[in-house]
Amino acid sequence: MNATLVFIPCHMGSATVFKDQIAHFEKQYPVHVADTMSHNSINGMAEAALGAVSGAVIPIGLSMGGYVAMEMLYLAAKRLAGLVIMDSNPHAESETRRKKRLAEHDLINHGRYVGMTRAGVRQMISETHMQNADLVERIITMAKEPGQHIYETQMHAIINRRDYAAALSACPCPALIMYGSEDKVTPPTLHHDMQNMIPRARLIELPDTGHLITMEEPQQVIKHLDVFLTEIKYQA
Repeated sequence: MNATLVFIPCHMGSATVFKDQIAHFEKQYPVHVADTMSHNSINGMAEAALGAVSGAVIPIGLSMGGYVAMEMLYLAAKRLAGLVIMDSNPHAESETRRKKRLAEHDLINHGRYVGMTRAGVRQMISETHMQNADLVERIITMAKEPGQHIYETQMHAIINRRDYAAALSACPCPALIMYGSEDKVTPPTLHHDMQNMIPRARLIELPDTGHLITMEEPQQVIKHLDVFLTEIKYQA
């Protein structure tokens, strides 16, 4: 299999969210990290990711990166040898969530942007992993670096994403869906929705893990990705 693994970070995330996975898989596969900070829409991020590499791709998206992965499926389904979506949402933004995000935006504009706080991290990872001081600090540092402009640009991209139900229902390739059992941002029901939409989907729940599974349980993610990619390689 010559497909390129395209790792796509979450909102305010960088290659740091996939540090362990990239270190493992770059020895076996071509690897590319999508640029999610130079474009103001999910569509623009997906087009850039598709244009950055040639031939077959396997998008591997976390949270917002999952939206970009699904947009890549929408734009170029025939190029996908596989699809990996982690802690994400197949639906368009709900009106309730849109209002909440815009309220957060207003608060930021009336104060000083500080990036991810410890309270914010608590919403992103499980209580078990909140005890890992090094992990908490790495998340805070990563999320602070891009700055307020990128925060706002990505937030508006997320708010204006399309619904991916039709694209997922027509997905021609195998898919792997992974999520943390304690994910407060994208609850388990959303991942079961995706499994029901995709013809050939495998659903994996990681126990005692939150929204950032690649950083909370990197070796577990690697293990399940390894099995999935090996199966694709064997089938090819």
